[in-house]
Amino acid sequence: TCLWYTQREVELSALAHEMLEANKNSPETWCAVGNCFSLQKEHETAIKFFERSVLVDPEFAYGYTLLGHEYSFIDELDDAMNCYRHAVRIDPRHYNAWYPRTLR
Repeated sequence: TCLWYTQREVELSALAHEMLEANKNSPETWCAVGNCFSLQKEHETAIKFFERSVLVDPEFAYGYTLLGHEYSFIDELDDAMNCYRHAVRIDPRHYNAWYPRTLR
């Protein structure tokens, strides 16, 4: 996510490839891949990878948060809010999912 915020596409892509080689069963791996596509503004593809992250680990609150952000980018606000709610149910202290909920 830090690489996403700093727009470091090459480093993010390299990290995602490295993570895929190391562990395809990690939700963090699929979030890194999703962030690559999000940074390229390919939100529909990013959503697929964030969905995969929560399929790998249904208790991964951050995956639901990133999924919510992607839904927000494409103006699917009901889906976004559902993802944020789900993240907060998993981890009530997950502040990244609380903030977007206050905007509605």
